[in-house]
Amino acid sequence: MTEEITESNREPDAVRTPREIATRALALFAVVAIGLGASREKLVTWLRDEGLDEALTPMEKDLIGNETPTRKQLINASWQSEALLVLLWALEKVEILPPGNTQCDTALFRKLLPPYADIAVKDFIRGATCRSDEALTDMADVILNQHWKARDAAIHGRIAPSDVDIEIVQERHHAINWVIGYEGLPWDDVTTDT
Repeated sequence: MTEEITESNREPDAVRTPREIATRALALFAVVAIGLGASREKLVTWLRDEGLDEALTPMEKDLIGNETPTRKQLINASWQSEALLVLLWALEKVEILPPGNTQCDTALFRKLLPPYADIAVKDFIRGATCRSDEALTDMADVILNQHWKARDAAIHGRIAPSDVDIEIVQERHHAINWVIGYEGLPWDDVTTDT
């Protein structure tokens, strides 16, 4: 019998499995959807019925469990759409990521992810495939460099390069670092060092 990989027994810098990424994408989708105004009650029920409530992080549970989330919580949740896009890219559901200065089209998520897309949760997870480790680490380098350019400009009081939006690339950086297992950290604790 193979031992299931969990956050507590993960090796640092081990790339996440397609199953882990798919499960994280589904849980994150519920968070993003709430941030974008979807029915919290319906999504909470869906998460529970599908057994995905256990995939929520402590910070996500705080949002999901709050019947009256603050505006800041909702904005933060909606920004995680950029992280979700990276997870879908890693799962080969999205061919390319938009440029580092272009927000993702969130309508895409309803086409790809349950409960809106015509695919069962178990089939989405079971059928998950992932890009090669090399492709994932190459993308991590691309996003790291984008984030560094934006952060370096901010530190030195310069205008950020026009091809990078720091809010977009920071969310993407968070997601790709989690995917590649950067320091083995769980989702809520992943850092975006530049």
